[in-house]
Amino acid sequence: MFDMSKLATGAAYGASAGTVANSLLTRLSPDEWSAVGVIVGIVVAIMTFGINWYYKRKTTMAQIQAYERWPAGPQQIKEE
Repeated sequence: MFDMSKLATGAAYGASAGTVANSLLTRLSPDEWSAVGVIVGIVVAIMTFGINWYYKRKTTMAQIQAYERWPAGPQQIKEE
């Protein structure tokens, strides 16, 4: 029914990952983890701002180009 080698491999990987996670989590004090959380939050906020700015600018530039190519664009309105 179950392949015992896959079960044993999964258990070994799980125990290894648990040991590594435990050693990483106990390395820093709760105050240090709070500082890490604040720093990571600031970095993620800055990255989110940058990504949003990039794609909003890209969308705006595409809309401007589409508007300029439209048959009744700003060039034809000025001529009338």
